[in-house]
Amino acid sequence: MDSPTTPARQRVWVTTAEACAALGMSRETLRQLRLRGVLQPGKHYRRWGCTEGRGPLQWHLENVEATITGWSRRHLQH
Repeated sequence: MDSPTTPARQRVWVTTAEACAALGMSRETLRQLRLRGVLQPGKHYRRWGCTEGRGPLQWHLENVEATITGWSRRHLQH
Protein backbone atom coordinates (compact mmCIF):
# COMPACT_ATOMS: atom_id res chain seq x y z
CA MET A 1 0.00 0.00 0.00
CA ASP A 2 1.46 3.36 -1.05
CA SER A 3 1.72 6.22 1.40
CA PRO A 4 -0.06 9.44 0.45
CA THR A 5 2.04 11.98 -1.42
CA THR A 6 1.78 15.64 -0.50
CA PRO A 7 1.29 18.15 -3.32
CA ALA A 8 4.74 19.63 -2.56
CA ARG A 9 6.36 16.25 -3.26
CA GLN A 10 4.74 16.11 -6.69
CA ARG A 11 6.36 19.34 -7.90
CA VAL A 12 10.08 19.77 -8.46
CA TRP A 13 10.36 23.40 -7.24
CA VAL A 14 8.41 24.45 -4.14
CA THR A 15 8.03 27.56 -2.02
CA THR A 16 10.07 28.14 1.13
CA ALA A 17 7.03 27.40 3.32
CA GLU A 18 6.43 24.11 1.50
CA ALA A 19 10.11 23.16 1.71
CA CYS A 20 10.18 23.87 5.46
CA ALA A 21 7.09 21.73 6.02
CA ALA A 22 8.32 18.86 3.84
CA LEU A 23 11.84 18.88 5.31
CA GLY A 24 10.83 19.59 8.90
CA MET A 25 13.11 22.60 9.29
CA SER A 26 12.80 26.32 9.81
CA ARG A 27 13.28 29.12 7.31
CA GLU A 28 16.34 30.19 9.29
CA THR A 29 17.93 26.74 8.94
CA LEU A 30 17.43 26.81 5.17
CA ARG A 31 18.81 30.34 5.10
CA GLN A 32 21.91 29.37 7.09
CA LEU A 33 22.59 26.35 4.88
CA ARG A 34 22.27 28.62 1.83
CA LEU A 35 24.56 31.31 3.27
CA ARG A 36 27.19 28.72 4.28
CA GLY A 37 27.26 27.38 0.73
CA VAL A 38 25.84 23.97 1.63
CA LEU A 39 22.86 24.72 -0.62
CA GLN A 40 23.78 26.24 -3.97
CA PRO A 41 21.87 28.35 -6.51
CA GLY A 42 20.50 26.52 -9.51
CA LYS A 43 20.84 23.10 -7.89
CA HIS A 44 19.06 23.59 -4.56
CA TYR A 45 17.23 26.89 -4.92
CA ARG A 46 16.36 29.59 -7.41
CA ARG A 47 14.71 32.98 -7.42
CA TRP A 48 11.48 33.37 -9.31
CA GLY A 49 9.36 36.26 -10.47
CA CYS A 50 10.20 39.44 -12.34
CA THR A 51 11.93 41.24 -9.50
CA GLU A 52 15.48 41.61 -10.84
CA GLY A 53 16.97 38.81 -8.77
CA ARG A 54 15.21 39.73 -5.53
CA GLY A 55 12.14 37.54 -5.86
CA PRO A 56 11.12 34.78 -3.47
CA LEU A 57 13.08 31.56 -3.45
CA GLN A 58 11.93 28.21 -4.72
CA TRP A 59 13.55 25.01 -3.52
CA HIS A 60 14.33 21.73 -5.30
CA LEU A 61 13.17 19.28 -2.63
CA GLU A 62 14.98 16.17 -3.87
CA ASN A 63 18.32 17.92 -4.22
CA VAL A 64 18.01 19.72 -0.89
CA GLU A 65 17.01 16.55 0.93
CA ALA A 66 19.84 14.50 -0.59
CA THR A 67 22.44 17.16 0.21
CA ILE A 68 21.22 17.75 3.76
CA THR A 69 21.20 14.00 4.46
CA GLY A 70 24.79 13.63 3.26
CA TRP A 71 25.93 16.84 4.96
CA SER A 72 24.39 15.97 8.32
CA ARG A 73 25.96 12.49 8.24
CA ARG A 74 29.40 14.04 7.72
CA HIS A 75 29.06 16.96 10.14
CA LEU A 76 26.94 15.56 12.96
CA GLN A 77 28.77 12.32 13.65
CA HIS A 78 29.75 11.63 17.25
